[in-house]
Amino acid sequence: MQVPIRYIDTQQGLEEFAAELCGTPLLTLDTEFLREKTYYPQLCLVQVAADGREALIDPLAPLDLRALVPVLTDPRTVKVFHAGDQDCAILYQALGAVVRPVFDTQRAALLLGLPQQASLVALVRRFCGVSLKKGESFSDWAQRPLTETQLSYAIDDVRYLPLAYTRIVSELQEKGRLPWLEDEFRDMEDEERYRVDAREVWQRLKGVAALRGSQLATVREVAAWREQAAQERNLPRKWVLPDDLLVEVARREPASPEDLYRVRGIKERLGKRWSQEVLAAVERAQGLSPDQWPTPRRVPARDARCVASLDLMGALLHQRAKELHIATSFLAGHDDLARLAEGQREGLTILKGWRRDLLGNELLRLLEGGISLSLDDGDLKVTLLSQAGVPAPS
Repeated sequence: MQVPIRYIDTQQGLEEFAAELCGTPLLTLDTEFLREKTYYPQLCLVQVAADGREALIDPLAPLDLRALVPVLTDPRTVKVFHAGDQDCAILYQALGAVVRPVFDTQRAALLLGLPQQASLVALVRRFCGVSLKKGESFSDWAQRPLTETQLSYAIDDVRYLPLAYTRIVSELQEKGRLPWLEDEFRDMEDEERYRVDAREVWQRLKGVAALRGSQLATVREVAAWREQAAQERNLPRKWVLPDDLLVEVARREPASPEDLYRVRGIKERLGKRWSQEVLAAVERAQGLSPDQWPTPRRVPARDARCVASLDLMGALLHQRAKELHIATSFLAGHDDLARLAEGQREGLTILKGWRRDLLGNELLRLLEGGISLSLDDGDLKVTLLSQAGVPAPS
């Protein structure tokens, strides 16, 4: 017999539910939200399942969600998400606290051979033998009342996660891989992950690599202004000033409204007030000395030797990931391999912990000429040259 879905839209109901959850060893969480027209995601629904209880919490009702903080930060209770990065970020903003400890079934499933972006549908089918219906992916979760179809869809996002979690943990324990996830989940619990540093946003802009000198100071100041303006008005960044126009402003470094308005579309988009604020940001940047200009995180140009090293390391990575039934992207990222090829050895994930034991040390031997790769009937063959009686290069 299926438990009725509990819909919580009163403060009393929320506080009673939070009290019921106190001390539970496991609860599963998901959220529904909208963010197309706002800077901050609009939290529309919180789904929870724990100890046979299932509830949908309505954040659009007059609720103080902070009633959930004691439960969602209780070290005795593991909070299980599927692809929970955005959920954790949204809950951090709504609660003012980081959800912890956490377990992410999508990340965990990567250690059992599922692909990088394994959906909840695929996960539940694999570990629970249930085929979920996903017909409400593009629902307007801000509408009220929600339909029965929406309610059913929403609760399915957490209903099967307890069983999936139990079976995933069991398989990981059998393989001795459960401890490998500790650093992954610790990262999800780091509060710094959910704070936006307005003065670092410029680093993510496309086109920044073409800027030089004082232009970099300008793009940093204008991007920081945009971040603040978007937050104050709760508007998407691109609605305030699209990335391409922002970078173009930094390239031109306008000193007057006339200079600024030579960038096509700026005058209509910014208006008088914001135009003045952008020019003030440019002026601040121009007042900085060269030693105060930011330095971009440039990726060094890769010569033919680096490209060849990357190709060989990629082949070895795919072979080991195939043998271990681990998603290649979880075992080693492309950036780590590129930095290895360029000679970097510090601060790389592939050279830490279990990843170093499984692959990192072998990649180093490959780069040092201590390993040869060949094909044997179409399969990659890895030969340690010292064992083959061939001296490695000095």
